[in-house]
Amino acid sequence: MIQPHGGSLINKDLPKVEKKRILKEIDEFETIQVNPQTSKIIKNIGFGLFSPLEGFMSENNYRYVLEHMYLENNVAWPFPIVLDISEIKAKSFNVDDRVILTDLTKNPIALMDIEDIYSYDKKEFAKKVYGTQDRDHPGVDSVFKMEERLIGGEIFIINEPTSVFPELDLKPIETRVLFKQKKWDRVVAFQTRNPPHLGHEYIQKAGLTYVDGLFINPVIGKKKVGDFLDDVIIKAYQVLIDEYYPKDRVVLSTFETEMRYAGPKE
Repeated sequence: MIQPHGGSLINKDLPKVEKKRILKEIDEFETIQVNPQTSKIIKNIGFGLFSPLEGFMSENNYRYVLEHMYLENNVAWPFPIVLDISEIKAKSFNVDDRVILTDLTKNPIALMDIEDIYSYDKKEFAKKVYGTQDRDHPGVDSVFKMEERLIGGEIFIINEPTSVFPELDLKPIETRVLFKQKKWDRVVAFQTRNPPHLGHEYIQKAGLTYVDGLFINPVIGKKKVGDFLDDVIIKAYQVLIDEYYPKDRVVLSTFETEMRYAGPKE
């Protein structure tokens, strides 16, 4: 089986003892409240879906990704993973501060070591990532709705954000264990934001003729108006796997993230 992207599988989930200590001292930390989409990003960083990232990007990495679609360490990475905060909020923090990232209910999700606080150009972000500044594009519109400053730093998971489909929420380490149990040496992955259609079926079945197993990884999360609902996508794939595809040769696991509509970069 191939190595994780960047060479190592990241796991930023804190030991239970450390979590208890931080929660006991929670009132001593400043907090940053994040929306559900950012909560998913935190989870994806923390459990290795975004390996080799260990946190939100510093300015150097952000700029390198914009200009070259690589991280500073020369690992391919085409899309900035950043945390935006307001100008007012940014003034209350300094580099080397430790803060708690919470969800909208103020439930602590992660600890963050602030490594960088910086400004950015939304027009440049949109143009270099999406190739346009047209706000009719949902990804571009989301960029222009971001706060004025970005904050970078390593994160550590305190409480794992809940999953929409917990029974299908396999972490990278779990998929690797599962593939090993199934004795799959070669695996083809198929990522999608839509229910399966004939074209998808053809690609997936063709892939299965060359490998041991098929890993179907639908994107679950915020999408643009008119896209298929998450439960429709999942139910369609479950029927296909249960009733049509070869038994024990397909694994279905969700990828929970906001759809960016960035084409091949995504």
